Amino acid sequence: MNTILRKIFGYRGLKIIVPLLDLIIIYMTYMLAFYILKDDLDNFTINYNAFWATLPFIIIAYLVLSHIFELDKPKDFSFFGIGYTVSLAIISLLFCTMAISFLVREFAFPRSILLIASAAQIVGVTLWHLFANRMFFRLHKGRSVLVIGYEKSQPLAYKLLESKGMWSNLKHVCSPDHPNVYNYINECDVTFLTEDITEDQKQTLVLYCIEGNRTVLYQPKNSEILQFNANFLQIDDSPVLDVRELGLGQSNEFLKRVTDVILGSLALIIFAIPLVIVYLMLKIGGGSAFYVQERITRDNRIFKIYKFRTMVENAEAMSGPVLAQETDKRITKLGHILRATRLDEIPQIYNILVGDMSIVGPRPERPFFVGQFCEEMPEYNLRHRVKAGLTGLAQVQGKYNTSVRDKLKYDLLYINGYSYALDIKLIMQTLNILLRKSSTEGVKTVTELEKEVEDLTRR
Repeated sequence: MNTILRKIFGYRGLKIIVPLLDLIIIYMTYMLAFYILKDDLDNFTINYNAFWATLPFIIIAYLVLSHIFELDKPKDFSFFGIGYTVSLAIISLLFCTMAISFLVREFAFPRSILLIASAAQIVGVTLWHLFANRMFFRLHKGRSVLVIGYEKSQPLAYKLLESKGMWSNLKHVCSPDHPNVYNYINECDVTFLTEDITEDQKQTLVLYCIEGNRTVLYQPKNSEILQFNANFLQIDDSPVLDVRELGLGQSNEFLKRVTDVILGSLALIIFAIPLVIVYLMLKIGGGSAFYVQERITRDNRIFKIYKFRTMVENAEAMSGPVLAQETDKRITKLGHILRATRLDEIPQIYNILVGDMSIVGPRPERPFFVGQFCEEMPEYNLRHRVKAGLTGLAQVQGKYNTSVRDKLKYDLLYINGYSYALDIKLIMQTLNILLRKSSTEGVKTVTELEKEVEDLTRR
């Protein structure tokens, strides 16, 4: 029975079953809405036919939105987290459906039907996704995990434990030279390899896991990320990979800039009132309202970034440049609210409109830290092949306190796999992380979980 359930609620099963059930729920909610309003519609037949004419476009639109908001992937979210994501997808579908009904000239599609169906869809799809996600993690959370590596093994093990997700059943942490490493692989369901093991060790361990039908995952090195999306070529009878140039083409640059100007202008109109309110609150509280700081963007050009001040005045006058901590006493009470709601980022609309930044791209860093990071990670300077951004892959997929090394990997993945569709997807996904607490937390300090990892390493 568990084997059947694992196939249904596994990664592949969910990619088929979840969207299929979503579409059934969406269809049933429309039928429910028509049933509720059957006596109130002026011309039921015309209205019903308009729905059927629009339905194929609704299906396509939802499948696209479901992929954008990653509803086709298992997420270990709370009921609120799932409901919030589903609500964003369904509200987006509502606007898409209204636009579709206008474009295909089906004006008889009642707005009352749309509103009732959308409300029912939020409830129905949320409950279904909550059940599907809980089933997925219940069936997979018990899988035992092994982490193999050197210095990188403990930080990775700590993240697995901290996530409390499907990879948190950690059994062993060891080096590739450990005498029992192969016994541990056989004993555990999943093996993680960290990026600091040698290429020979990685190939040997991966081959052993594949031959034994064991699940193996490994952290990619920055150099490996640069080889992703390489094109296959054949030179005579020899296969070779053509590593693509890192950066954006002129057409993508132009389209990206047009999008920045249009969306930036709309954002300025939408956030005009909140901008004024926050400005007045900061001025009434005393001190300057804006915080101006030097950051680095494309081609290592230094520019001045604008944010609403969230810390006490002259917070770094004594300490010098310091990264924000998880419990940072420099942040004011109002600053905590501004950071949690991302309202402190509103002034960066100006940076986007003048061309210093883009809406999507690697987050800009200060010259002081860029110099340090480039010494530690030579590939760090490659993130400056594109403009700095207000949001990015590292912000959507990672956390505020994600390590600089991991954020760099996300940035390189974004640049190397760039497409205009990816930008649109990240812009919409940014809405999904606004209420995620971890997205605004500072750098974390040592916890008891790290001690637990140390105990596992000593075994």
